[in-house]
Amino acid sequence: MCLCSLSASAGTNLQLFYDFGSAGTACANQRTNRVTTTLELFYPDPWGNTFAFVDLDYNINPIDPKNTPFMAYAEIARCLNFWGKTKAKDLSIQVEYNGGMGLYNDSTGLRGYAINHAALVGLNYCLHTPDYKNIFNIELLYKYIVDDYNKLANQIPLQFTFVWGCDDFCTAPGLRFSGFLDIWGQRYSGGQSFVMISEPQLWYNVGRWFKCPNLHIGTEIEFSYNFVSGYPGLGFMCNPCLGIKWCFD
Repeated sequence: MCLCSLSASAGTNLQLFYDFGSAGTACANQRTNRVTTTLELFYPDPWGNTFAFVDLDYNINPIDPKNTPFMAYAEIARCLNFWGKTKAKDLSIQVEYNGGMGLYNDSTGLRGYAINHAALVGLNYCLHTPDYKNIFNIELLYKYIVDDYNKLANQIPLQFTFVWGCDDFCTAPGLRFSGFLDIWGQRYSGGQSFVMISEPQLWYNVGRWFKCPNLHIGTEIEFSYNFVSGYPGLGFMCNPCLGIKWCFD
């Protein structure tokens, strides 16, 4: 899965979101009353680019852990491209790692769960302006999920990812539309599951009005289908969020 929004240009940013999901649209690691911080970086170089982020989720729901973050998840992806001056300059080889862990309370007390190691490799086709303010990106990756429990999670090993970003969206200065769509297949002990997650974001550079271009306010809508690990057949969920973003570069 790729939880990136891709900054308007190379650099690092910190996002803070409040999730307005309700009990009917969120469960397990998508609970209501959730605050999420995302530290995200993207840096191109002469041999490709590096993208990484770390998500930390914090519950303010009294039935869940409150003294620590209740979920941590990280991704790092490297695109390799040594042929930048050829006709195939937009096509790269991508390698990626995903993984994390979480906590929850039940009748027996505090318990944990794993977001198993996942290794991905494949092709990345990316069209972008020189400053990366506008980007259109398609990835087709082989996905290997390390599963120590039922040895079933590697039987549908492909992931499709689409990432987009557009500055001055609808000709509105300071407005950016970005997001991603991930689709993959996975098998659980209870059966096979088609998984989809998409998180479109809309950011406005409010700081441009008072000489602080680093500051953005915006929204994210989390769409998912069968996304929560261990719950095949969970179905469709939609969680709206509001957030702020600070771009360091």
